[in-house]
Amino acid sequence: MAEEVVQVVGDVAQEVQQAGVEVASPEQRGRGAMRWTSAMSDFVLCRMCQLISTGVRTDKGFKEVHLNQVAKALQEFSGNEVTGTQVYNHLRKWRQRWMRVSKLRELSGANWDEDCCMITLEEEHYKGHIKAHPNDAEFLNKPTENYRQMLTIFGTGLATGKYAMGSNKALGSSSDCAASSMKAEPYDEEKTFKAMDDVAKLWGEASKDGKDTTSGCGAGNKRKRAVLTEEDIVVLSNITNAVKDVATTIRETKVEVIHPDLYGAVMYMPGFTEEVLICAFSHLVDNKAQGDAILKMTDSHHVLWLRTWLAKHYYM
Repeated sequence: MAEEVVQVVGDVAQEVQQAGVEVASPEQRGRGAMRWTSAMSDFVLCRMCQLISTGVRTDKGFKEVHLNQVAKALQEFSGNEVTGTQVYNHLRKWRQRWMRVSKLRELSGANWDEDCCMITLEEEHYKGHIKAHPNDAEFLNKPTENYRQMLTIFGTGLATGKYAMGSNKALGSSSDCAASSMKAEPYDEEKTFKAMDDVAKLWGEASKDGKDTTSGCGAGNKRKRAVLTEEDIVVLSNITNAVKDVATTIRETKVEVIHPDLYGAVMYMPGFTEEVLICAFSHLVDNKAQGDAILKMTDSHHVLWLRTWLAKHYYM
């Protein structure tokens, strides 16, 4: 009987995890469930972006020391006890959202509004899709929450091994994540184009040899037999085009880096609550031009800009 109860509990926990619900570890359950507010999520994502801008790259995973730094800062910000494992698990939730948004951007007929960070569908297409997939409503025809932060954290590379924050894996320990020595292979543009040139050269030589074998066949005039068949040439042609498309896409991908001084310029302004400041910081991260402009202002103009922005957005 006891074994059956344990099995049922395990099955329920697995279903809850697959549904995208954050499950507390035994030590977390002893303290009570962690309740994440929008401001706390914004704070964690902005702090991770700040760490990445100083040289921490996502293809190496999130090491325990970095997760603990963010957890400590969040604890000071919210007044709640927070651990690095809780931060790690919360980031896994946002990675699931990122993967979902990335998949929805590939929908047939979907357009992307760069200014609003929004996936748009025509009205009829939207109604039909939402009828079939009601859970996608929060990601379509409305700005994607924290899109640029997710792009910075999850969109710059895919981790491998224990560094990967898989959405279907059991909740892990941040120390396990840090222990792996596996790394994602960085993109090498020079190698890519060299491979393209080699394929093109091989294709050209094969075609030339094929021509030569059809012309004269003298006893003292031996020609090389073509190594590649026509089917092989077609395959290599497709590979060449695919490599070119990948290289072009990678070159056109623009990764926005947050200015390292932006966080300090906003978050240390006196006379404002941290919740208000984090909202302003999140806005400046999403609007790089404004973020760059405020760094050139004097301290008094920082305060003036912030008061104006807060009044405009009904914070004051």
